[in-house]
Amino acid sequence: MEKRGIVELAYSKRKIPKPLASLSILTALFMAIYHFYTGLYGPPYPQIHRFIHLFGALVITLIIYPYSKKVKSFKKIEYLLLASLFALGLFFTINLTPERILERGMHGVNLWEVIAGIILIAFVLELTRRTVGAPLAIVASIFIAYIFLGPYLPFLYHKGYGLERFIEYQVWTLEGLFSIPIGVSASFVILFIIFGALLEELGAARFFIDLAYAIAGRSAGGPAKVAVVASALMGTVSGSAVSNVVTTGTFTIPLMKKVGYKPDYAAAVEAAASTGGQFMPPVMGAAAFVMAEFLGIPYWKVAVAAALPAILYYLSLGTMIHLEALKMGIKPIEISGELKVSSIVLNNIHLLIPIIVLIYYLFVVQASPALVAAYTILSLIIVGSLSTLVREKRFPYREILRGLIKGAMYAAPVALACASAGIIIGVITLTGLGVRLARLIPMLSHGIPLLGALLTMIVCIILGMGVPTTAAYIITVTLAGPALIHMGVNIFAAHLFVLYFAVLSFITPPVAIAAYAASGISGSDPMRTGFIAWRLGLAGFIVPFIYIFDQTLLLMGPPLQIISTFARGIVGVIALAIAIEGYFKGTISVIERAMYFISSIAILTPANLHVNAFGLLLFAVLASLRIVRAKKHKTPIH
Repeated sequence: MEKRGIVELAYSKRKIPKPLASLSILTALFMAIYHFYTGLYGPPYPQIHRFIHLFGALVITLIIYPYSKKVKSFKKIEYLLLASLFALGLFFTINLTPERILERGMHGVNLWEVIAGIILIAFVLELTRRTVGAPLAIVASIFIAYIFLGPYLPFLYHKGYGLERFIEYQVWTLEGLFSIPIGVSASFVILFIIFGALLEELGAARFFIDLAYAIAGRSAGGPAKVAVVASALMGTVSGSAVSNVVTTGTFTIPLMKKVGYKPDYAAAVEAAASTGGQFMPPVMGAAAFVMAEFLGIPYWKVAVAAALPAILYYLSLGTMIHLEALKMGIKPIEISGELKVSSIVLNNIHLLIPIIVLIYYLFVVQASPALVAAYTILSLIIVGSLSTLVREKRFPYREILRGLIKGAMYAAPVALACASAGIIIGVITLTGLGVRLARLIPMLSHGIPLLGALLTMIVCIILGMGVPTTAAYIITVTLAGPALIHMGVNIFAAHLFVLYFAVLSFITPPVAIAAYAASGISGSDPMRTGFIAWRLGLAGFIVPFIYIFDQTLLLMGPPLQIISTFARGIVGVIALAIAIEGYFKGTISVIERAMYFISSIAILTPANLHVNAFGLLLFAVLASLRIVRAKKHKTPIH
């Protein structure tokens, strides 16, 4: 096994002095150990716990991430910023004691606390820009400006708030910057990210790839199906569509190109598959934990309800890939006889034990997500250590340390994204903006639910562009979610609806960041890749419209009705795949494609048996005619 250094983790973004590299490594290690401890034994009171989490993220990102892509060296002014950050940390530690919190609640904030609050917000916005990107920082800045400009705006008018009131609400309470998003990030999102990093260090990425090859590699278009399966598996532990792309795409995209897929199609497959991992249970890009917190329901209910829509998404994607392979005449690849599911699972059984622990404690014991994550990490460290001791006669301290440190470093941008999302939430709750927007969409849609849902979809895609999964969900559910609920949509379905479209912004041009990441690996045109990825993920744009009008797809209703809805969903997404790919038992005409598309929409239409029956009948007739025609012309049946 390649021995990789630990300190080198600090040089992933830019070259920095060794003392600063060591400081970032030690901060990340402290963060990992601190959160693991609080996961097992519980955190201190919320204010200090969330500040420790945010402060660690600020230190790590200030050191590691350059302020400009063009200037990557550590400048002298950044030493001053780092010193200021530590002074700020000391000030907050002194002023976040229970006694001071109580005193501030009675008498308000003083001048120094206002100044410290302004500096903290400035640090959060700047380091969000460096790590997550400018879009989220700009959006948060616009919302801050709205606090002071609101009294002068006609429709979005509010009474106006002074700087002192704004800072007190945003920074010194649990309503703004330190609200639910950063609370969830501090409680358990970081632990699941650390778990994913440890899995990666202990060989899980290779395991998922090999398992996917054993499952799907020998069929037509095998490497593309491997991308789908591997990305779905990685989606259970990854919190980022882009991370999924670069983890699995490094292996799958070159292989797809090798067997005959065009570079842009290969990249689009990986982008669409990796994006789906963000709403594939059990982890769902960590947004599921935030959703459970917002809804006040156990996490396992979110994961279970989200399963069937995610399966339909991947079924549609897999069907399109299969049809594309048949259309292009791509043959199955030769795979070593040693690559069998049974042998791969047996050789890596130790990596399945933590997954079993995760599922057991989440769904059977129904323990808190933080405790589940801590137990899962502990089980992974134990079984990973035993496996390495048996196989290599050594203790994997290097891999464990790298996993802990890397996980904390991966979690730092997420913490900053959550902090920026918290600023936005603070503005919305303080000004009542959410209530106004909740009224705006129904007004523009004239009370027509479908039109209201379409407007909400557009808002979610725009707000989600370029924003990480968890932050994208928080922003969209805060702004757009109330509109759906106001129109009578089931609250759980509304939350899942906005999550889907916030996530699908990753494959929606012009800001299809997952597609752009995949095109970098493939060497394809980013915009063309984005449009192909959007086409491949089209089922994801249709399925949410089913469950906002018919919640049986979310396992809400009689068992027979749930089975019936899911079965229709399977037929509907297959019809959709045929329409998009233009192939079934041979190339089909434009008119046939249109008919398949109509049948798909009719089959998937919720709560309308007559339309469903028409769609199923039309699909049956079209498919039967194609099969008969294929036999008549002696076309090989695939």
